[in-house]
Amino acid sequence: METAEKRKDDGIPAQVDDMAQAAGEPCEAGGTFVESEMSMETLLAGQDELAKKLSGNQVVWVKVISATKEYVLVDVGEKNEGAVPVAEFVIEGQSGGPRLPAAGQRIPVMRAGSARRDGHTLLSFKRAKAEIGWAAVLKAFNEKARVRGRVTSAIKGGFLVNMGGVTAFLPMSLADLLPVRSPARLVNTGVRCYIIELNEAKRQLVLSRKAVLEEEAAKRRTQVLLELRVGEVRIGRVVRVGPQGVTVDIGGVEGTVGMGDVCWGLPKLPPGLARGSKVKVKVLGKPTADKPADSLSLGMKHLTPNPADALRRKYPPKTVVKGQIGEVSPDGLKLALAGGQSAFCAAADCDPSLGCKAGDPISAIVLSVNSNTLDIIVSINKFEEIKDRKRMAQYLKAPPPLTLGQLLSPEKHD
Repeated sequence: METAEKRKDDGIPAQVDDMAQAAGEPCEAGGTFVESEMSMETLLAGQDELAKKLSGNQVVWVKVISATKEYVLVDVGEKNEGAVPVAEFVIEGQSGGPRLPAAGQRIPVMRAGSARRDGHTLLSFKRAKAEIGWAAVLKAFNEKARVRGRVTSAIKGGFLVNMGGVTAFLPMSLADLLPVRSPARLVNTGVRCYIIELNEAKRQLVLSRKAVLEEEAAKRRTQVLLELRVGEVRIGRVVRVGPQGVTVDIGGVEGTVGMGDVCWGLPKLPPGLARGSKVKVKVLGKPTADKPADSLSLGMKHLTPNPADALRRKYPPKTVVKGQIGEVSPDGLKLALAGGQSAFCAAADCDPSLGCKAGDPISAIVLSVNSNTLDIIVSINKFEEIKDRKRMAQYLKAPPPLTLGQLLSPEKHD
């Protein structure tokens, strides 16, 4: 069934070709028919067997003689001809008229009714395809193998799929990995599915294309995860953007960029980032044999320098900074430093007796840099303490020794 996917649909379905080859019947769908030599006794026995099968409403393979506007004439033995309506060679869902078999080609047929007025036996190519197709379907269902078909129409709740003359139902919910928003786009396309329900008495089938897609996605995921290395940079496409972060698809595998790993500073999304956007990401972590349940962790901010590192170089600890008070709150003071950089002084690091208000000039000493907010953390109290210690040291400083002039003429230096 799976090998049939690569064959071109020429009016005889791939399932028919497979079943013919399995039964030892010659078929022109994929090769050239070569008629073997046989004795008269063998020929008569074969014709008798052919007649019995036709009478028993079984599928037989016959050779095409010629085609008219209405019928395709075939050899049914004993110098008799059978007739298959040309309309039965129209491929459902495709335009361009019927695809008639060439003279000498063998096709499957079944008896369709009594003899016509001109003596030709009326045969059905369509019914024979359906019988062979149904046998192939039963085999695939029992072996849990994939089947190939063509979507012929979209109906309420799903699609109708033709598989070698057998019509099956493909529910909308099982047609794709994501909800199908444009059903018409799937019509007249080839699909690979699993048969999930089969009613032999009613010849009803239910398919799942989603199961095939999930199986292939799982294989791709395994392969991609095997190739991924922690620390490498990949290009992916944004699948979802939400409050928890960004989901990015890398070659069929979805990974998550947490909000804290999107950009440096306070968590926020870059402008223009939306579903479908191409982004560069760095692999931070991936599932392993020891931890298969771990998710694929990605980062975006790691591809750009951390601004906090530059601020630490510019404002090392104990640096004295000057600025203006921008905002006063119970948590502390927000400061605007020269050069446009912001700083924060916690309430515990500023003296409430100073009566600070917005707009007042202020001096403080740097304690650290906040990697999340990119604020410079300062202390006004420590700055004042250092000033007090300097004044005290100046006050306690010993007087300079007396000079010789001061010793000889003390009255002049009083």
